[in-house]
Amino acid sequence: MKQIAYLLDPETSIFRAVEFPAGNSYKPLCDLISCQMIEVVRFDERHSLFADEEGLRDGLTAFTIFEGYPQPLAGKIVLVGSDGSEPYASPLISVEDAAAYFKCCRPVLDPVFATGDEVTAGGLIIAGVLMGLQVRIERRAPSIVEGEA
Repeated sequence: MKQIAYLLDPETSIFRAVEFPAGNSYKPLCDLISCQMIEVVRFDERHSLFADEEGLRDGLTAFTIFEGYPQPLAGKIVLVGSDGSEPYASPLISVEDAAAYFKCCRPVLDPVFATGDEVTAGGLIIAGVLMGLQVRIERRAPSIVEGEA
């Protein structure tokens, strides 16, 4: 027997329904998000999120902001329903409704150029020369992909 879960990949911002085997094991969820340790976050009274417990680490290239949760979630996220009798079940809300609670984020480097001839301790810097890089965080809503993979 198969169940449905919603899988969000912050690297691509794709949010989609996926099938996984029913049962009491968390292994299928670990396999979906490619992790060894699961972090469980309450989505609402009928749903939970599963994320990589060790997702916030060096080399972070993308993460997800979940509305109302105090810290970012890194790596892929799985949303499942909960009927109280099993650890997880198919979601009871639409993927579109669930997507409204997430923002996929990634760091972006913007070049900073000298705007006029500047004199610094290192010498003369000519207008238009690259002075450095500035970091900003790009935030976007997940893209919903129909159909199961």
